[in-house]
Amino acid sequence: MARKRKTVGAQRRSPAQARSVDTVSVIFEATTRILQAEGRSGLNTNRIAEVAGVSVGAIYGYFPNKEAILLAMAQREMDLLRDRVIATLLSPEGSSEPDPIRRAIKALIKGYGVRGKARRVVMETLFAYGGTEDMARPVSEVGNILAAHGANIFPPGLPTPSPMRMFVLTRAVDNVIRLATYEGAAFLNTPEFEDELVRMVRGYLAAA
Repeated sequence: MARKRKTVGAQRRSPAQARSVDTVSVIFEATTRILQAEGRSGLNTNRIAEVAGVSVGAIYGYFPNKEAILLAMAQREMDLLRDRVIATLLSPEGSSEPDPIRRAIKALIKGYGVRGKARRVVMETLFAYGGTEDMARPVSEVGNILAAHGANIFPPGLPTPSPMRMFVLTRAVDNVIRLATYEGAAFLNTPEFEDELVRMVRGYLAAA
């Protein structure tokens, strides 16, 4: 049964102009700093305004409450992570890593590992408000890129997975890295962790 989406105030206006973009970025940065240092319990709009150096009214000009801020942050974080992984797969210039599978895994680990405590809170908020489809969308889009460019991404001799196998593969890798990040695993940034994930991907592809 589909998870029922809770009601929360949406972002009131889009930051179309440069000044508005800067204000929203400052609000997001302040929220992240609070979450990293104090957790969810220390977060409220007055505290965000204090850390951001803006008025509470400025925050309410864009967001009706702190939950709306967290949901907007979750959307941004997922889009940034998706774009980073896709760029890594399709544009390897400047990377010293020749293996596209390992490049993508490195990008995911790096993306999930940045300010992991704050990321966990914003993603928990998204899930709590029924955003499971929103969470799955970036992974699905990466899978579409893999399917369309598989011949140039997957190592020679390994077939491009079927849609079903692509679904299992992308969700497996994403969830292992995400959970390792959220659990604060000590091995997250080690070569051994990368090696195990690369081995899992190659083994799954070879099994086809």
